[in-house]
Amino acid sequence: MHAMLSLDLDEKTTTTEREKFYAHIRDSGWMKLAKVTTTWFTCYKESATEERIIAEVKQDVAAAASRYSGVANYDAVVNVSKSKPIPF
Repeated sequence: MHAMLSLDLDEKTTTTEREKFYAHIRDSGWMKLAKVTTTWFTCYKESATEERIIAEVKQDVAAAASRYSGVANYDAVVNVSKSKPIPF
């Protein structure tokens, strides 16, 4: 299973906050899609349920925002699929 995450951080987010936020997302196992700078993906075991994956994605993003970077506002979208995202 794969999860794709697209993030938009508030325009008031500082460079330091953004770097800390992205560092935590990377440390949580996420990889940026090539050339799509605000979109990330990660892999889960085939046995993982969509509900569990979405809950974990929300936890990763919330932790990156509140505990690691101080980012106050963000918008995020997640998609769960058996297929890996294909950048083009």
